[in-house]
Amino acid sequence: MKLLKFRQATFADVVSLSELIRRTIRVSNSKDYDQKSIDLLCAIFEPEPVTERIEKELILLSFAGTRLVGTVGLKGDYLRSLFVEPVYQGQGFGRVLTTRIEEEARKNAMPEIMVHSSLTAQEFYSALGYNFVELQSYPEGPFVLMRKPLQ
Repeated sequence: MKLLKFRQATFADVVSLSELIRRTIRVSNSKDYDQKSIDLLCAIFEPEPVTERIEKELILLSFAGTRLVGTVGLKGDYLRSLFVEPVYQGQGFGRVLTTRIEEEARKNAMPEIMVHSSLTAQEFYSALGYNFVELQSYPEGPFVLMRKPLQ
């Protein structure tokens, strides 16, 4: 795995961040979600909503050299919006991003962290110690609420 660099997202990152997320959804989630769900999910990550997220939550970006390869967010005690560029998936980048955001949650003295996992990512989170809480239904499709103790 290439050495990753991290930094917090800024408004200058909105377009590239939005593109990374929407591309990842279209490639990675297509086996578990229908086209309508994919389109609804992508709409959540258009540039305007991404701008609003940057204002309200911690969003970290990861770079391999100068290339944006992944992102993860933290809002309250929720891990949010973990996405890794499809060509970099399966190489440990998601694990590194998850560890980084869990460190941020620990700094804020959170006893646990929650995630609304896509069906696609449920096994990934399980392998990192997240436990199934319940299956939830949204207009964008089903998601799995999971939690992990941080002690």
